[in-house]
Amino acid sequence: MPDDNTHVCASCGACCNHFRVSFYAGEVAGSFTDSAFAVPSDKIIMISPVYAAMKGTNQQQVTCISFKGEVGKSSYCSIYRQRSSTCREFYVYDEAGQPNPACQTARAAHQLKPLMPLPTLQTAQKQTAEA
Repeated sequence: MPDDNTHVCASCGACCNHFRVSFYAGEVAGSFTDSAFAVPSDKIIMISPVYAAMKGTNQQQVTCISFKGEVGKSSYCSIYRQRSSTCREFYVYDEAGQPNPACQTARAAHQLKPLMPLPTLQTAQKQTAEA
């Protein structure tokens, strides 16, 4: 969830409460990673000798330990700067402005409205020209 509270993620949080967040254990603080950006070790569980998961995401009722707020309302990640690559690489929209299908799945699981595609550059230019 970006620092900017106007971002769609700041009023969602569905992915934090739907998917298992697993990642390479080398991203955990105390491993080979710069601790300033590493996932805090007290926030994870080891799921294999090589992979870790955020606590709360490797269970039937998923709720990431770092999620704060309420799904579909105001929400944020308490370790945003130290989040795993899985979270860093999860996108809401692709380059063409289409919503991520996984994001749509998580939103639907929490009875949130699906995201609409973003206007493309061509659409925006056409609207500007017509004005």
